[in-house]
Amino acid sequence: MTRDSLLTILILLITVLGGCSVAPSEHAVAGAITDYFKSRHYKVVNLKIEKIEGLPLSEKTYMGTPGYVVDIDSITIEPQTDKDVGIEKSKQLTFSNARVRITQDKANKNVWRVTIISGISVP
Repeated sequence: MTRDSLLTILILLITVLGGCSVAPSEHAVAGAITDYFKSRHYKVVNLKIEKIEGLPLSEKTYMGTPGYVVDIDSITIEPQTDKDVGIEKSKQLTFSNARVRITQDKANKNVWRVTIISGISVP
């Protein structure tokens, strides 16, 4: 190989690897999920995260905000106020096999936000 072809390969590798985002830590994901429910007057009592993986290729956008799918083995939440649909304050609700999607905040790269939830139905 010539020097130019090696340099081209190196530049391509840097470009490809530099464009990839690093998945958030389990702690950061748990914080995002906790914040989401806290803003809706629920306390997260127990959270077991199964795995964190990147969005499917069909859902990624070029130079878009990084996003990840989080599979939740189980989550227990507790309402901090009485809800209109018969859910009483302090009555714990447990859900299994839920999935949330989180995205990175555009202004603060250290902040992750829950954007879509499936498998957890609360008012």
